[in-house]
Amino acid sequence: MEQPDKALLEDFRMGSNSAFEKIYQYYRIPVIRFSISIIKDEQEAENIYHEVFMKILKRRKNINPELNFNSYIFTAVKNEIFDYLKALNRNNCLKERFWERLQQEQHECEQTKEDNLTKLEGIIKNLSPKRRQILEMNYFEKKSYNEIADILMISKNTVKNQLVKAKFILRKEME
Repeated sequence: MEQPDKALLEDFRMGSNSAFEKIYQYYRIPVIRFSISIIKDEQEAENIYHEVFMKILKRRKNINPELNFNSYIFTAVKNEIFDYLKALNRNNCLKERFWERLQQEQHECEQTKEDNLTKLEGIIKNLSPKRRQILEMNYFEKKSYNEIADILMISKNTVKNQLVKAKFILRKEME
């Protein structure tokens, strides 16, 4: 197909679908190649081409057939590519900030866990030796009340009471 002439551009300007189709097909491959040479993404190049033509279609009444339409299209494509690259850069910056924030929050969460664990260990160390021993046997060694009572030669109720008191102290101190 030949380069669009003034008559074809005038028909396009007046809303002719066949003129639009001819112009659209004429510029499709050169514009997409131009876009790919810059952004290295065939799908995005196709999207940019369609986006530019939608904008041109909306502004077709402003087209001056006397001016260089070729320059008009390629300038529009170049501007659309710049907008795309700006948006891509902005998205990458947002992603980077998101990941940095997520890592910071994970670090803070880990630090809080470590601080709480250290605090809990200190509270357990401050329990009376017998109460601490009962608590450790129940939670860390997974022994039942009866097993603890048999090993320490105390009643099951004493074991239960010591655990209730130990838990109360832990809850109170951890707040």
